[in-house]
Amino acid sequence: MVTVDTHKLAEGSSFYADGQLQSVTVNPRYGSGYLSQVRSLTSGISVVIQNFSLHGEGAFRLPRDQESCPPVIAFFTCYSGVGQISYDRPRIPLGNGFSNINFPEYTAALSMDVKGNTPIQTLIVCMELAVFAELTGKTGDELIEALEMLNFHAGERQKKDWSRSIDFAQRMCGYQALDSFINHPRDTLFLEAKALELAALHIRQLEHLTGKTDQREAASQHVEKIAQACLILKEKMAAPPGARELARKVGLNHNQLVRGFREMFGLGPFEYLRAIRLEKARELIAGHECNVTEAAFNVGYSSLSHFSKAFRDEFGINPKACA
Repeated sequence: MVTVDTHKLAEGSSFYADGQLQSVTVNPRYGSGYLSQVRSLTSGISVVIQNFSLHGEGAFRLPRDQESCPPVIAFFTCYSGVGQISYDRPRIPLGNGFSNINFPEYTAALSMDVKGNTPIQTLIVCMELAVFAELTGKTGDELIEALEMLNFHAGERQKKDWSRSIDFAQRMCGYQALDSFINHPRDTLFLEAKALELAALHIRQLEHLTGKTDQREAASQHVEKIAQACLILKEKMAAPPGARELARKVGLNHNQLVRGFREMFGLGPFEYLRAIRLEKARELIAGHECNVTEAAFNVGYSSLSHFSKAFRDEFGINPKACA
């Protein structure tokens, strides 16, 4: 697929009309699914997902006109199928596993590079400015100031901006919101809760990265060691070290390890291990890299029935549904 404008992919349909976000399907000439699928929640809050695939690899230019940019704060998270999203600012490309906060006429995306014949999934929590201010006690200007700070330092580093990487809590919350949106359309209460949680996680991450919030003792003193422990668990998830051995490997005692994980992720070390195992298995199955049984064994499950139950508990669907 060559580079095309979004309005061609949408067959001329508008994403925003009569003051409301609109659901828009993909022109069958280019692919299938929804370029934009909208669910309105309480007044002033909506969840928008992109859930589509295109016939070939390529890029499409995103709309720049004011009518396509509703006056909302948009907490945007990219999950699969995207090579990169290019912005005027930040001066680095973002793609799978990254998030951003968008405002009207601020850091608008220029284009999106996508993979062919691959599910493309993004999730956006849209919130009117007045609703955002009421819920958080903050103004849009405060967030813009924080984002400008990250953009400036990203330009100085001239490398991929780790600061926009989805943290663990955002990833799992987003998966739950996607599953609710797609598979449980009547459960608006759960979706609304996850939408608000995801927006809060975006803000918390931004405040942490810009030094706007104090860190607790374990997170501030041991963050690098906890990050090292996370890396060990990711690399050794099929045969991980025990808790005390893991603590020894990174130079912490057992209590410091557990407290650090709980303060950073809200999970103990092996609750975290369980979650990253399931997330990795989901990626393997969805990417057709292996079947369900192989994925279970690859991430460390010796029982297929235990794996299937854990997968359903985490994502709300059977593993085969991801294939």
